[in-house]
Amino acid sequence: MKNKFLSVLAALGIAASAVSAQDEPMTNKNGQAIMPTAGDIGLGFNAVPLLSFVGNTFNGNTNNTYAGNNRFVSNLNNNVIFGKYMLADDAAIRMHLRIAGDRSSLNNSVFDDTKNSPDSLVSDKLVINNSLYVLGGGYEMRRGKGRIRGIFGAEAFVGYGRPDQRRYSYGNAFGLLNPAPTSTDWDGQGNVNSEDPTAERMVSRLGGSQFTIGVRPFIGVEYFFAPRISIGSEFGWGIAYNRFGRATETFEAFESSTGNVINRTQKSDVNHITAVDTDNFNGALFLMFYF
Repeated sequence: MKNKFLSVLAALGIAASAVSAQDEPMTNKNGQAIMPTAGDIGLGFNAVPLLSFVGNTFNGNTNNTYAGNNRFVSNLNNNVIFGKYMLADDAAIRMHLRIAGDRSSLNNSVFDDTKNSPDSLVSDKLVINNSLYVLGGGYEMRRGKGRIRGIFGAEAFVGYGRPDQRRYSYGNAFGLLNPAPTSTDWDGQGNVNSEDPTAERMVSRLGGSQFTIGVRPFIGVEYFFAPRISIGSEFGWGIAYNRFGRATETFEAFESSTGNVINRTQKSDVNHITAVDTDNFNGALFLMFYF
């Protein structure tokens, strides 16, 4: 009986040691931990450009972009900074951040209406400003064995932008002798459409604000091919509400009866869009580094 009791204790001890060993972080042959642990910070980015570069080196620089450019749900898009903070070995807080803006100053030379020489030119100018801010956060759970970990959870995001803010200035002025001055007409991308006499021209466009809010459950997988470095992919199902504010466009024209330049303003409607869809079916991949 005593021997049986000791055998049971020995078996329990072996089992406890095995469980304890499983709880310890998996290490490589150099003793480095493969998996991230509580307190680690992760930074992720789109892996497609890197994989495309590697692929291009083997096939004569053919553009390998089949997997697409979008790493995140479309509301967040490719340029969002993606980070994680490991609350535990199997749970993390996810964070997304984007702060973007650009300013374009475009000039185009047109004939000077006050001169008779084709070599006399004046400059029309267009300034375009865009801004976008995205913030997201969520909770991620993890499970699995070996180097493969399944990930699942949910996140919420909010975005705000002021796109297509435009200011125009013209070298040729309106007047009694020039009620239709030669002016540049730009398209939506800032390309020159024409340089013709015009009785009315745009002087400003205040693009409507864009507001987005949504939630996104997700599920995916990470494979750790090196200590604390993984490659993975995930699918999401998101619902988002988008509000597109009223844009205001102002035009100027010459009123011959008074000899004054008058302004006319027109406004667009406010639009609302609610979208529900899955994302990442193009198979985009991400790289994660944990520190």
